[in-house]
Amino acid sequence: MSSIKFIHLADVHLGKKQYNIAQRYLDYFKAFNTILNKAIEQEVDFILISGDLIDSDERISPAILKEIINSIQSFQLESKKKISREIPIICIEGNHENPFYTDYTWLKILAELDLLILLSGTYDSKNEKIVFDEYSSISHSGGKITIGNCAIYGMSYFGSATSDLFPLLLNTISKNDNQFSILMMHFGITLYDERKAGIDLTTSLSQLHGVTDYLALGHFHKQYILPTKNPWIYNPGSLEVNDFDESLADRGIFFVEVFENNTKQVKPLLCENGNTSEAFSIPNRRFIVIEDINISGINSFPEAQEFILDRLEKHGVPLKSDQLLKKENLDLPLLYFTIRGIIGYSQLEVDLLSLKKQILDMFNILGLRLNNRLVSSMDHDIALDSELSIDEIEQEIFLNIISSETQYEPHSAKIFQIFSELKQQVDMKNPNYQKIGNQIEAWIKSDKKLYDEFFSNLELKRKTTEQVPTTKQIKKKKEAKKTKLTEEEKAEEDDPDFSEIDYKDLLDEDENGFDDLIDDEDWV
Repeated sequence: MSSIKFIHLADVHLGKKQYNIAQRYLDYFKAFNTILNKAIEQEVDFILISGDLIDSDERISPAILKEIINSIQSFQLESKKKISREIPIICIEGNHENPFYTDYTWLKILAELDLLILLSGTYDSKNEKIVFDEYSSISHSGGKITIGNCAIYGMSYFGSATSDLFPLLLNTISKNDNQFSILMMHFGITLYDERKAGIDLTTSLSQLHGVTDYLALGHFHKQYILPTKNPWIYNPGSLEVNDFDESLADRGIFFVEVFENNTKQVKPLLCENGNTSEAFSIPNRRFIVIEDINISGINSFPEAQEFILDRLEKHGVPLKSDQLLKKENLDLPLLYFTIRGIIGYSQLEVDLLSLKKQILDMFNILGLRLNNRLVSSMDHDIALDSELSIDEIEQEIFLNIISSETQYEPHSAKIFQIFSELKQQVDMKNPNYQKIGNQIEAWIKSDKKLYDEFFSNLELKRKTTEQVPTTKQIKKKKEAKKTKLTEEEKAEEDDPDFSEIDYKDLLDEDENGFDDLIDDEDWV
């Protein structure tokens, strides 16, 4: 038997229109089609996609679905033409495909159209075990498929309950010495993305190596291989840049060859910033990220604009006068930078629209993101934040609230993740409260110490609150005291002190007392 070759990728996010730039929507498809072409060139036996093929199951439109169908159908026809066979695409559902919140997803539709194989092991809650039925091409369902000497298992995204699956998976997956065992899952390892909650590399996870030769992960957008010695955990990273901090990180795919003795050779293929002629690399949209431009000490904003334009040119941002690139050319960059400093004039004189227009007129770029971090010595302190979506604002506020309680700060990402999942489920038209209850129960079991600590603090606060006298009790006590006061003391007492003010009235006194959120970061 000859060796088996496959490509492992994840987090493709087809349908994403990053920063509301139309060309970015096309860039994601371009990266995906590049991988499909490489699969034909290398004559691989199958492709693994470990979650988030689609950017959002809720916001996908008929046009996006049609584009996805056309890409895969063209790939199938091309592979038949060039290597006389189809290359199966094997997928699992990630968090962006929302397996928790609906029983029928777009990936299931693609599977029913025979465009991909969707694996999903099922959780038997009654017997507390995982079941991997053999994949059926008739029902288009199952949790396991065998290709050559590779046994491939797939699990959908389980969110904060993921770590509870490891002991169950260990008992379910049967290791055959004559087979190479692959497990597809969608979660990240702690510390490999500071913005997302990860799973610790615990004993229960490490024990899976006893039944798994290759753990094919997705979810975190940066590439990593674990452990350093005798690696078996592989996360390829996203296929395109989803945020500026990803532009310099290793991302891409893994090209894997499994030999007859079930040993493997894994070769990372990395994404490049712009066009590339390298055969084993993936061209991405070019991103230019510039360190802060400090305009402190400059007397006026028009002078500051000239200074900023000069700095951008010195940083190598391409001029329109040098070369005019088309939008589809990946070397046409997206530009990101921050202006910072203490200015001696009002924020009202900071004309960002004028600055952006000058930048777009002068430089050959696809888009611009300008982040304002200026502080004026003439104005009141203003908290300026980056351009955020509603979800990002919600996350920032929630994390700040959690972080204000020092004992919960180390768990903030994990707490936000579970509450975010619960919110999405409750917001559904017909929430499945049984699923919600099961998920809360699983979360509590996953970290009983944190749960007990939380309710212990809650009980302490309740008892403390009970000891605080009500407004009615305070007034009654005051009335009794007043009968004993002299006229002079009574006159002084008639001026109400803080304790006589109803707390609720105090809180409701200024309904509009919140500072405005000022957002000076835009895309053009």
